[in-house]
Amino acid sequence: MEYMRDLPRADGRRTCVVVCGMHRTGTSAVARTVSLLGADISSDLIEPATDNIRGYWESKSVVQIHEQLLEDLGSSSADPLPLPDDWISTSFARLARERLAELIHTEFLDSHLFVIKDPRISKLLPLWIELLDEIDVDIVVVTTFRNPLEVAASLEKRDHMPLASSLLLYVSSYLKAEMASRDCPRCFLNYAHMVSDWRVLESRLRSILGSRLPTLNEKRSLEISQYLVPDLRHHHYDRAELKRRGEIPSIVADLYDLLSEAEAQGNAASLSRAFDELLRSADGMAALFRDLVHNERAERKAFENSTSWRVTAPLRWLKHELQRK
Repeated sequence: MEYMRDLPRADGRRTCVVVCGMHRTGTSAVARTVSLLGADISSDLIEPATDNIRGYWESKSVVQIHEQLLEDLGSSSADPLPLPDDWISTSFARLARERLAELIHTEFLDSHLFVIKDPRISKLLPLWIELLDEIDVDIVVVTTFRNPLEVAASLEKRDHMPLASSLLLYVSSYLKAEMASRDCPRCFLNYAHMVSDWRVLESRLRSILGSRLPTLNEKRSLEISQYLVPDLRHHHYDRAELKRRGEIPSIVADLYDLLSEAEAQGNAASLSRAFDELLRSADGMAALFRDLVHNERAERKAFENSTSWRVTAPLRWLKHELQRK
């Protein structure tokens, strides 16, 4: 399979495994498993919380840099609209790249293999590809995905995100990330398959990394198996449900099928052409919904500035603290 090709010989070079996938698609589980397979991970990790009690496995500093960049670009991690076409050339992107380069130098100067994960990377992958090339670090992209109905159910439960916004974010994030990663060694991984058999991930990484991935011992194997328990996956939908749900646009099911095909077959040219066709449709759909999303955002901001929102703020804080504890 084309995407299983080995990287060039290491010769002392560093390699970064970039876990790319939108929120609630198993990026945390993949990042933790990659670290247990032998990749170094940040020492500055976000603490576990009620919506992810086994940990996020993402750097606080990386998340802060990403959030600041998205804010500077007039976006956010929950924004279903794609970023402006020229965002990678902005002064905001250059500043973020400099800050990330400094962070990698501090955290991973002596690391031959390390892993970076943040769901915001699904919107910002071109930045990471450009950055790692500049600092002579090889990249491997692991794109983790999940049935979009499961993603939407999880986002609705955690963030009260409307179904339409979740699906638009799903389509935009994966199509842009797929296009950005075409020249990178990469693999695609369905979260459901990962939870049922983590050795799928190990096999694919070893096919790409070769001797760069350390030999796995029995202790680490047991630790991965104990971490990846079935209850990590809280929502279950099959492919047929996508077809039965009349309110789900066909482009969503088509994208999920393409991601599944990429997982099974790799990086064939025919797949790229199919992704390109969907991307053109998705860009048109995003343009159609742009005014609607902007109006909803303005209404929410006005509500958050209202007296009722400010008066109930202590109650929301108390609820958050009780959930956290």
